[in-house]
Amino acid sequence: MEEKLKAELKIYKLKALKEKIVLIGVVLILLAEVLVLFMFLKKNFSFNKPITKPYVAEININKTITVKYINSLMDKMDRLKKDKNLKAFLLVFNTPGGSPSGSDEFNAYLKHLQKEKKVYAYIESMAASGGYYIISAVKPVVANKNAVVGSIGVIMPHFVIEKLAKKLGVEEDTITVGKYKEPISWFKKASPEQKKYLLNHLLLPTYNNFLQTVAKERNISVDKLKQYADGKIYIANSVKGILVDKISSLTKFKEQIKKETNATEFVKINLTKKKLPFLNVKIDTDLDDLLKGYLNQ
Repeated sequence: MEEKLKAELKIYKLKALKEKIVLIGVVLILLAEVLVLFMFLKKNFSFNKPITKPYVAEININKTITVKYINSLMDKMDRLKKDKNLKAFLLVFNTPGGSPSGSDEFNAYLKHLQKEKKVYAYIESMAASGGYYIISAVKPVVANKNAVVGSIGVIMPHFVIEKLAKKLGVEEDTITVGKYKEPISWFKKASPEQKKYLLNHLLLPTYNNFLQTVAKERNISVDKLKQYADGKIYIANSVKGILVDKISSLTKFKEQIKKETNATEFVKINLTKKKLPFLNVKIDTDLDDLLKGYLNQ
């Protein structure tokens, strides 16, 4: 009987020890997660003193242009421009273009913004199509000598899935009212009449708007611009004086900006939402601005 009790006591002690080890392990894991989270927040949101010195807000335009993306840019810049320590914006372009509407909206916004704050623009790798539409609003246009510019034109991709649909047994049965309500279908090639309609009612009007805007911003005639507006891309130093005003490096350009604005530093503005470690949660980086004291509201 005594031996049985001793055995049971030993088993009980082993179970207790095991539970303690598991508990300690859980605590250590939680502490590690808290530490990682703290380091993440410290690195990404910098709990430091507000910026009290004059600075330039540096924004990398590095995505395809969409209306949503442009709205987020304008919203962030509207908030930043209220900061009394903000001396200027530096927009660094690395975009292939995108939405004509989004590009036109941002072009108009930059022209208006420059009445309140100085805006600088630099083409680091690319400002093509809608990207060039936007940057034409800023003077001067400064670029890396190897940067890609141009691609002035309009495109409407159309994929025909007729053969694939037949293999899968998929048929189109769209019901419309109005001859041109469905100007084009994925299930068949566009007819000459449909192509003419889209060309005259969509592509050419958009192209002409592009030409008129850029020609006005660059202070050149539409006829002269047309020589560079057939969809071709150019290396920046080959179109200096036409599509680009000055060739430089980002380092040299920043030094020039510092002298002109008396700013002491450049603050990179992040537009993306950061994901917290271990959690499926994204944090809006507007918090980044607030914590760093970019806004003095």
